[in-house]
Amino acid sequence: MLILTAQQHRALDQATLQRDGISSLELMERAATAWATHFVERYPDKSREIVVLCGPGNNGGDGLAIARLLRFEAYTISVIVADIAPASPDNQINRKRAKDVGVHIRTLRENDPLPSFRKRSIVIDALFGTGLSRPIEGYWATLIEHLNEQPVVRVAVDLPSGLRTDEPSDGAVVQAHTTLSLGYPKLALFSPASTTFLGDWDLVSFRLADPLQLEEVDESTPRMLTTGPVAQLLKKRHANDHKGTFGHALLVAGGFGKMGAAVISARAVLRAGAGLVTVHIPRVGYEILQISLPEAMCSVDEHRYIITAVGDPGAYKTIGVGPGLGTRSATQNAFFELLDNFSRPMVIDADALNMLAQSPERLGDLPAGSLLTPHPKEFERLFGATENDFARWELQRNKARELNCVVILKTGYTSIATPDGRQYFNTTGNPGMGTGGTGDALTGILTGLLAQGYAPANAARLGVYLHGLAGDLAARDLEQESLLAEDLVSHLGKAFKKLHRAAEDH
Repeated sequence: MLILTAQQHRALDQATLQRDGISSLELMERAATAWATHFVERYPDKSREIVVLCGPGNNGGDGLAIARLLRFEAYTISVIVADIAPASPDNQINRKRAKDVGVHIRTLRENDPLPSFRKRSIVIDALFGTGLSRPIEGYWATLIEHLNEQPVVRVAVDLPSGLRTDEPSDGAVVQAHTTLSLGYPKLALFSPASTTFLGDWDLVSFRLADPLQLEEVDESTPRMLTTGPVAQLLKKRHANDHKGTFGHALLVAGGFGKMGAAVISARAVLRAGAGLVTVHIPRVGYEILQISLPEAMCSVDEHRYIITAVGDPGAYKTIGVGPGLGTRSATQNAFFELLDNFSRPMVIDADALNMLAQSPERLGDLPAGSLLTPHPKEFERLFGATENDFARWELQRNKARELNCVVILKTGYTSIATPDGRQYFNTTGNPGMGTGGTGDALTGILTGLLAQGYAPANAARLGVYLHGLAGDLAARDLEQESLLAEDLVSHLGKAFKKLHRAAEDH
């Protein structure tokens, strides 16, 4: 699904008006109806008082239409209209319509006493829309800060007021508990810096023109990963396939005190569908790995505690390197020798990334199509600091092009940048995955997919989505607080099953 800028959303609205032969007021009604339907499903308790805060623009017009529609659903609802500027024509019409059905509307003027709200009431934020271009200041900023302190449930229409769509936000921003975003997703929804303001967010779809027809949309427009298209990436298996068909992967992982990283990652390689995995480990890990994962083969380093030499990697379809390795000089030499002797795409994670950060001149030696999987701190060590999430995403895309590699930036909504300039954001996964070993599991999944012959960009999209989906299924069964990396790996089969079903239905 496309992730559109505020300008692209405006162009899409105009394209919809032309295609359907409707007015902007009718399009507003279409959006408000979809939003109100979604709200009713989420908040069915009609005993709670609802207050809608409306601004003078089209976001406020949405809010006024929503108030009228919720009045029809028998909610106790009132509206506060902020007298910030002259109201738009559609806003004025919806204000009259709301009054006509008995919605109580009061006007809030600058320097009026701040409104009070009953405890446990719901406040719907429709003050400022996605066209905001400067920080909210003065009395209206004070109003937002006041609202954030109230013991109410705050629900934002489209985006919380004060949150900018395509760039970092400053000044006052509504801290919503729920954001119901209209139409197509916005980039701000995926920003870690937005988490405090968005709360739990969801998309409210309604009938719009095809954004792919817009001149403003091209292949570089970011996309959100969704089940249907991801499921179509799955390779079909055939009756005469065998372990050789599904590839032999080499995993270079583990060290003294960190053999668990190698075990988790190796198990994930096989659970992701690879035919064979050999794990190169220090001698101290031999018994651990053979007992923990009898399906894996072992290649044992001469050194007891660290990895110092891997040997000829030519027999392997792909290599995953990094989990639990450490960054000793001998291990660095072994890693860089591996880069010199292997030309197919690899998965580079954890300490392998840290070693590259220490020797950035070796970044140019990465095999084309390799998958780099940094978390934000590793990304910063590799490529430098950025001022905000938007700048970091741009740097991520630039580095993917420059290195001819796939850069997977692991956050709550992991982003994937490919060498052709495309960018994807993942929506599977949950906070329960914030525990040791889940990154090692991702390394294994990606390595297993590359071993089966998935193209690097497809392996990244499918692997990241599967990783999060398995985490969601594990959290459903075990609760987020109790989730372990091993639980995620053990739920990969259920994640594959869900995607296979989606592929059949698509």
